[in-house]
Amino acid sequence: MIIPLTFCLGSGTAANLVLAANLARLYQTTNYTKYKYRVRFCWWAAEEIGLAGSSYHVQQTYTATTPGERRTDYLINLNFDMAGSPNFIFGIYDANTASNATPPQAIPGSKKVTELYRDWFIGQNLPWDYRAFNGRSDYGPFLEACIAAGGVATGSDAAKTADQREKYRQSVGENNAGFAGAILDPCYHQPCDTLANIHQFGYEKLIQAAAYGLEYLGQQPNLLEWLYPNGQACEL
Repeated sequence: MIIPLTFCLGSGTAANLVLAANLARLYQTTNYTKYKYRVRFCWWAAEEIGLAGSSYHVQQTYTATTPGERRTDYLINLNFDMAGSPNFIFGIYDANTASNATPPQAIPGSKKVTELYRDWFIGQNLPWDYRAFNGRSDYGPFLEACIAAGGVATGSDAAKTADQREKYRQSVGENNAGFAGAILDPCYHQPCDTLANIHQFGYEKLIQAAAYGLEYLGQQPNLLEWLYPNGQACEL
């Protein structure tokens, strides 16, 4: 069984590598409880031209016969797109906003993942905001295939509101509150999207949330039942 993870752009790519390396290191120790599930770290190509890479990957699962490669072997997709926006928010994909076309089998687990990340930010005394669960990023093809999904992101081309700015100021301080009315990532798809465009504090906290979610799910004794209380069977 596989928990594929998705990252986009340089910040997510680097974070994905760090998560993979640290999980591998933990697996080499003697006092760490290894997951009962496979974890697949993925870097999708061509998201901006119709989620081409992730769509192709999901399509291959329909005809795969090798255990671990079949659609029914996939339990959840965790999507960590846009991880270091300079005018960041701590955004959580809100499964309650999934479209009516979303397969119902994927909804309960996706909602649980939404709550999982929300509770982590609350427990860390950090602000958070919901993001639309509209399939715009690479979790979309998985969700359409009846696979639960979720994730966190710091935002792209939306603007931070005055209310958000004040909420973040009260929680993480003036220096980390950002700017009301400004785009969350002013260098989104621009040449200025370099290492200097990453907000270090926002980046570190978002990846800590990502790591927590992976660890929590990986340590579930029966992740299939946790995500799919009504069963995973799905007609596509």
